[in-house]
Amino acid sequence: MTKDDKYLWRLCKNIIAGRFNWRRYCSRQSYYGREICVTPLFCSYGQIGYTVNFPYSRMPDVEYDWEFDELTIDEMDYRKYFEQEQD
Repeated sequence: MTKDDKYLWRLCKNIIAGRFNWRRYCSRQSYYGREICVTPLFCSYGQIGYTVNFPYSRMPDVEYDWEFDELTIDEMDYRKYFEQEQD
């Protein structure tokens, strides 16, 4: 597992556990030493989640949809993303 993968794993675990305060990162800030920015996800009837992106890096976007309780990395389920990395 690369350093970036370990970082993504930590972020995903914090999101799943409810320890990630997404409102705090709506403006670009450091999160465990890496710049992140959170963008709310909206649909026609309101906010349904948020996207975590990494400005000025090649890190994939992490998206959490709390309506469907889905966490994805580059539009792939986060578990499958990490399984793929181990192959």
